Amino acid sequence: MATKTRDANLWHLLPCSSQSAGWELATADAVLAGLANTPRPALRWYGAEARALVLGTSQKLTDVDASAYRNAGVTLHRRASGGAAVLFVPAMLMQDIALPTGHRLFSADVTESYRWLGEVWLATLARLGLAVRLVSVAEARADTVALHPLLKKACFGGRSPYEVMVGERKLVGFSQVRRRQGALLQVGVYRRWQPQQLVELLALPTAERERLTELLLARGVGLDELTPAPVPFTLLAETFAAILSELHGISLVPSDWNEEERAAQAAALPKYQPLAVPE
Repeated sequence: MATKTRDANLWHLLPCSSQSAGWELATADAVLAGLANTPRPALRWYGAEARALVLGTSQKLTDVDASAYRNAGVTLHRRASGGAAVLFVPAMLMQDIALPTGHRLFSADVTESYRWLGEVWLATLARLGLAVRLVSVAEARADTVALHPLLKKACFGGRSPYEVMVGERKLVGFSQVRRRQGALLQVGVYRRWQPQQLVELLALPTAERERLTELLLARGVGLDELTPAPVPFTLLAETFAAILSELHGISLVPSDWNEEERAAQAAALPKYQPLAVPE
């Protein structure tokens, strides 16, 4: 039992990357698929080399303004998790954490599965000097009921339990994908919150675009907007690792991709190739 507990506290720290949105989305699939044969938690940090509009599983292609999309020079993709549109930008920080079903931090309750992650992010950002708080379950439910319909078009427009806020503005957003072998918890943090870049790609009348931009500006914030100087990625990652160790006794062990993960990534790539927007 002691050996199993010790192994569960050693997580794979997979290579950091910043490639195309399709490559990164396929790699997220690979992190989760890797649990099937090696049920040891894994964490990776990543970014995007270029702007890409990423739709949720149920979002329609007709939500995208075809003309604006072509002129913006972005690519369009559909992710494996639900929710609304997210704009990947080079300055965005993202994180994947794969947890096998038997791990002590895995929860069968989808909402509660975010609690420990929100607490780690809260403590990480507090140590870096930010005044942050978590969204409560009650607050998230009330916000969903009162949410302006336009905000449902952008993922960062809503609030989910245990996401990290600065006052009334979201700083850290969560999503997740679940499979038989476990869950993939996904995190997104913008360096600078510029929602107009997303809104201009949506198929909306001018007045609604202006209103949605105004609403989103009031509901989100970027990390670099909160500090006198940009927080180096290495400092953020090291602080997160330290808090993870302090709160949960977990150590991150640098690891390369195994053969199963590489095969899963290659198999998933066609699914995440850029989509065509209907005329």
